[in-house]
Amino acid sequence: MWIANRHTDEGLTATNEKGLRFVLSLKRNPFEVRLHFRTRDRDMGLVRLDNNPYHPNPDGTEIRDQPHLHRYREGFGLEWADPVDWYDANNPFGTLERFLELISAHFPHGIQMELI
Repeated sequence: MWIANRHTDEGLTATNEKGLRFVLSLKRNPFEVRLHFRTRDRDMGLVRLDNNPYHPNPDGTEIRDQPHLHRYREGFGLEWADPVDWYDANNPFGTLERFLELISAHFPHGIQMELI
């Protein structure tokens, strides 16, 4: 089980085969699960999951009252978002699993949720 209101920027750090380092930040409270995957050295956001009630995209489209996923786009960073239907604040582990699948993160020895 996740600990309410716990936030860690250094909770999960990984290095790929090219030596690039990444950080997965986790934030959890009773109303939200927020995940942010970024590079460690340049602190560049790559993917972020939000449940904010409103998000405007640069093209004028809007996302209202729906969880959404930001993916890095050249020239825009994480300004764009797309709605998702798999986010569930009542199932933080399932939401985390889906996010990890999306970013192709693998934990060969599993995840101990009480450590997050």
